[in-house]
Amino acid sequence: LTTTLVYSVGGTAAAIGLGLVAALALRRPFRGRTLVRAALLLPYVAPVVAATFVWGVMLNPQFGIVNEVGTGLLWDEPIAFLSQRPWALLTVIAFEMWRSFPFVLLFLTARLLAAPASLEEAARVDGAVPTQVFRHVVLPQLLPTIAVLALLRFIWTFNNFDDIYLLTGGGAGTEVISVRVFDYLVSRGDIGAASAQALVLATVLMVLVTVYYRYAAKDEVA
Repeated sequence: LTTTLVYSVGGTAAAIGLGLVAALALRRPFRGRTLVRAALLLPYVAPVVAATFVWGVMLNPQFGIVNEVGTGLLWDEPIAFLSQRPWALLTVIAFEMWRSFPFVLLFLTARLLAAPASLEEAARVDGAVPTQVFRHVVLPQLLPTIAVLALLRFIWTFNNFDDIYLLTGGGAGTEVISVRVFDYLVSRGDIGAASAQALVLATVLMVLVTVYYRYAAKDEVA
């Protein structure tokens, strides 16, 4: 459960942070912006099997390009990113961030397009610097959307199975609840233990879904 919480919180926060940065960076028109936006959506639409295979090859300690570049610039010996603690957990969190941030990018881009530009123009006229405009004008308009995205992404990440199973198989400290349920059911044949842990997963998800619906209903009423 602790591993699942660390993975869910880390993956959700990283995805929202990267999505917010990407949305702000692509807000102003420039040549090739449409192409860049389309390229940033590739992680979200790419098949998970293909994506995990590419990551596995890139992070391979023997012939992966990450260790090939890293050993020449940053570290001395190859790192087994997918089979060594704590690198494996950090790697699956990074993969979740990479896979999920385009979803955040889409929603935040839509919200930025709907925001009235007159508020920012008025703030600049009053002498506000870009950081002040973001903190006092842009961010307050994005917070409701970010809150809903954070809750949704946390629910989906908490329930995630295929990414971790395909990358590490749940080894090296990356065994989240969904992977452990699968392991107990298929590998060990312990239906009772699998059912008990699946019930814990379902209970947590039920609480999160209840919070989401209450928040969404409150927001609609407001």
